[in-house]
Amino acid sequence: MAFTAPIGTEEERNTGQVWPGTWVDATPYMTRYALGYHTGADLNNNRPRFDADAHATVYSIGDGKVTYAQLVSKKYWGNLIVIDHGMVDGKPLFSRYGHIETMVIKRGDIVKAGQPIANVGNGEGLFPYHLHFDISTSTQLSTLPTYWPGNDRQGVKHHFVDPQAWLRSQHVAESLPADDKVSTDSHNTENSRPVDVPQRPVWYVTAAQGIAVHKSPSASSEKSGALPKGTKIFISENGVKNEELIWAQIVDGSFKDGWVTRGKANQSETYLSTNPPR
Repeated sequence: MAFTAPIGTEEERNTGQVWPGTWVDATPYMTRYALGYHTGADLNNNRPRFDADAHATVYSIGDGKVTYAQLVSKKYWGNLIVIDHGMVDGKPLFSRYGHIETMVIKRGDIVKAGQPIANVGNGEGLFPYHLHFDISTSTQLSTLPTYWPGNDRQGVKHHFVDPQAWLRSQHVAESLPADDKVSTDSHNTENSRPVDVPQRPVWYVTAAQGIAVHKSPSASSEKSGALPKGTKIFISENGVKNEELIWAQIVDGSFKDGWVTRGKANQSETYLSTNPPR
């Protein structure tokens, strides 16, 4: 299972460039600044304008299980996601995404490489828009998802790796079998057990503006969230026709049991497809 960059368009990420497109790392790994030694990368895209990266989609770098996804505080971190990718090259692997907004996954969700998980935020207004992204090759983030070594240089080197160099190395996960199973307790062999990723078709949000998630199959019903273009979801096989729209129920993930529109009943517009958007 190959890994991918957490930001950039699909075309940019498919080039294998790290960092893709016009994205840059404003605070590279091990840079010493006001908060100590930096654990990863601060990914910015200020072209063609400042804060062009605002609200850009953030992607999981690989298959794994979400172990943390919530607001830490309105100081420093803001919203934070941690994903456990199992064992890679004989070591645990965790990826962490900070200062984000509009999280579309929750703790316990199984995610795939390149799956949208959030949008680039500004730490609840604390910073210019950017993504803090780091990679840990220890189990530290499994119990301390907000861990920050500060001025402990050895702590940074022990628990984190240079994310740009790591992604460039084209690692392949050893502990993720070809049948799409991910170990939920990959660091404890006595308690480890496989969790099956749903073996139903993956649907992609293809609507340019994304789609809303409703609590019932009606455009006038209460909304529980929104899914940006490119989001992968699993939906029920049987749809519901209502208000000249075809509705489908989400069967997995953070919006499980919510309803989305597949498109208009007369097929003049479609909002979901089994083919990824371009």
